[in-house]
Amino acid sequence: MSEIFRSVESNREFDSLYRKGFFKKILGTLKNHKNRLLPLNQIKEIIGTGEEHHLGVKTVKVDKIIGSENRFEDFDRAFLPLNRFNRRKWTNIRSYYEQHESLPIISLYKIGDYYFVRDGHNRVSVAKNSGQLYIDAEVIEINIPKIHFNSSSPENYFLALEEHVFREKTGLQNIRVTLPGGYREIMKLIQCFQCSECPNNQMAREQCSNKISWEIAVQQWYQNCYSPAIEKIEKSGIMNQFKNRTLTDLYLWFLFNAEALRKAACFIPSQSHRKVIRKKPQNFIFTKHNL
Repeated sequence: MSEIFRSVESNREFDSLYRKGFFKKILGTLKNHKNRLLPLNQIKEIIGTGEEHHLGVKTVKVDKIIGSENRFEDFDRAFLPLNRFNRRKWTNIRSYYEQHESLPIISLYKIGDYYFVRDGHNRVSVAKNSGQLYIDAEVIEINIPKIHFNSSSPENYFLALEEHVFREKTGLQNIRVTLPGGYREIMKLIQCFQCSECPNNQMAREQCSNKISWEIAVQQWYQNCYSPAIEKIEKSGIMNQFKNRTLTDLYLWFLFNAEALRKAACFIPSQSHRKVIRKKPQNFIFTKHNL
């Protein structure tokens, strides 16, 4: 009877947490709250992958576990379940937890001050939502640049790391973005400029026998691609509508949405067409003679 009761209670708790996670996900989308688990691979791509070394079994604060290697769609930041297919495993682990039975140790990656689940998502979910503050884990640390800064959230922490890597690789000091991944996108744009046959890099390619060094690519991209666009954005006055964003944020937004903006416009007149359009209309005044 006690096993049946535990099973019923575990299923009831799973349903309650699932509903809570579902509504938090909706509200997070509407209000742009940072509620999702951070994907490990995206963080690696942003800050680069350093050497990994095994730290052994460590006692970790559950609140410091903020991401996942491969199941960031199945749980939110509070490790509320978002996938009904997790029910059976989750409820089984919850029953073992209630009986104080030993469970396999979880496995985590450590990057800076934060942890990403490698194995044991359901165990973390049960522990966190049962009020457990610490959990034992097998920890693998990924080396990152040794810099010190205060951060109010994991997003700010990894954004600062990303900015540090960006400035080291480019030397550009007056570009600033507010969203994680923005500096990575700027690096991709410079790499594209370096390798492609962009009209803006034609002179540099001719001077360098078609092989542009990274330093020249950074300089030429900034001068020929970035600066003219930023100048246009500044002159437009549109930044007055986006007090919490930067010029580079808007620059990236326009690039990411360029195709959608083109499709939204039925016709964007060229300079020659504009001249014709701006001419004073002729014979469009209704009189007795042209009615």
